[in-house]
Amino acid sequence: MFRAKRMPSRGLRLFAVLCVVLGLVMPLAYTTVQFGQASSSDLEVVKAERRGVVYLRPMTRLIAAIADSQSVAVAGRRPDPQVLTRAAAAVAQADRAVGGSLRVHDSWVDLRSRLVALAATRHTGRSAYRAYSEAMDVALFLMLRVGDTSQLILDPQIDSYYLMDAGMLRLPSAIADSGRMTDLEVLRGQGPGKDFPLARVLVARDRVSAAASAVEAGLAKSFGSSASSSLGQGLLGKIDAFHTALEPLAPRSPLVDQPLPPRPDLMEGHRSEFARTALELDTAVLEELDRLLATRERTIEQNRFVVLMVLVAGLALAVVALAWTGRASGSPGKRSRAGTKSTPNWAAKSADARHANEPEDDEPSGLRPDDFLPPGPKHGRPTRKKAAGASR
Repeated sequence: MFRAKRMPSRGLRLFAVLCVVLGLVMPLAYTTVQFGQASSSDLEVVKAERRGVVYLRPMTRLIAAIADSQSVAVAGRRPDPQVLTRAAAAVAQADRAVGGSLRVHDSWVDLRSRLVALAATRHTGRSAYRAYSEAMDVALFLMLRVGDTSQLILDPQIDSYYLMDAGMLRLPSAIADSGRMTDLEVLRGQGPGKDFPLARVLVARDRVSAAASAVEAGLAKSFGSSASSSLGQGLLGKIDAFHTALEPLAPRSPLVDQPLPPRPDLMEGHRSEFARTALELDTAVLEELDRLLATRERTIEQNRFVVLMVLVAGLALAVVALAWTGRASGSPGKRSRAGTKSTPNWAAKSADARHANEPEDDEPSGLRPDDFLPPGPKHGRPTRKKAAGASR
């Protein structure tokens, strides 16, 4: 009876503890699952952006090589085929590594076929300008495709966004426009023609100046908003060299206030120096961008590990709490059983006799007939057999 009354109380206690544990563990598990899904998406985006940086590095060198070969061909000389070959080989290696995942392989095949055609056909003058300009447009479009498919163009952080803007958009365009500006001035000097007026040279120069201004302003924003203390330390010298090479080629002043372009031979020297410094700056910017993305990737992975450990610890504490509660609930039953064993036999029999419907013996009371016989000579009381013989 005592144990039957205690069992419902112990069961209710375990049920209450179980409800409390589930009320704590289930929200924790749900939050962990939601965080895991969100962090997995962020991690995939960061990895895709890093693949985009892998592709952009050789692409900028290829654009610089196309601009150099175009200037040589427009001037009437034969470009060195190894310049384009080496640059194209580096892009082909990057395409084999990450081109399939970025879905830009078909665009690279189109650009490579154009480069092969340029190497096979000797273009000079205006035909060289048109042929190389078409290849340059395809190369710039390929860089934009890489930015779209890798989601670099949608980077949410200010520091990495402006590094992307400078390394993927501004500096490659400035290198391409500086070559076009110089080549247009060379073509204008070769003879009169309505296809190459001075206005086109000035517009190209203004585009170079605007791109360079955007590069410096964007990098300043990136340095000011970044949590990294080392960002910008390796870029300051390259930014100064880039600014120095820009001034004689495209002064940063309104278009109406700019002087006329210098002679083509002087402009070509300025263009070569500007392209070299722009390429060095672009390479350093992309390295800084990849370093920021790598840090972001490690942070996401560490946060995922910490949240997983918190979930495991919560589950372990829940199991320990349930086990401890079950053991504590079972201890009163053990104590009651131990107390029952220590109770004297006469007290237990008296309690059972009071609660039983029928008596233990056939007699109506606890006294026996032997209790009324006189004591015997030997044992003090005759046995039941001797008493029966005496009565006969």
